[in-house]
Amino acid sequence: MIIITDGHPAHRSKLVREYVESEPKLLGFHLLPSYSPELNPDEQVWNYLKEGLGKAALKTKTNFIAYIRSRMKKLQRMPRIVAGFFRRIDTQYACRQRLPTN
Repeated sequence: MIIITDGHPAHRSKLVREYVESEPKLLGFHLLPSYSPELNPDEQVWNYLKEGLGKAALKTKTNFIAYIRSRMKKLQRMPRIVAGFFRRIDTQYACRQRLPTN
């Protein structure tokens, strides 16, 4: 597991630090600087999910949730796309294993 979090005070607390130090299965802990969405691979997921959103007729919250869930399920079946989120120069720090090339 790799934990990527922002600099919120709760994420920098002694309790979090102790947990990270005591967890043998943890592959990495990355504390991002304040307002640095380009460093967060999760932001790439949201960018992907929002592609085509302007073309979709989402008039209700229910439609929006259904659309996002559908795109997330599709994304789960595309490991190369997900791996691409970690290939970006700003997010390579979070990658500890070899990523698919195509």
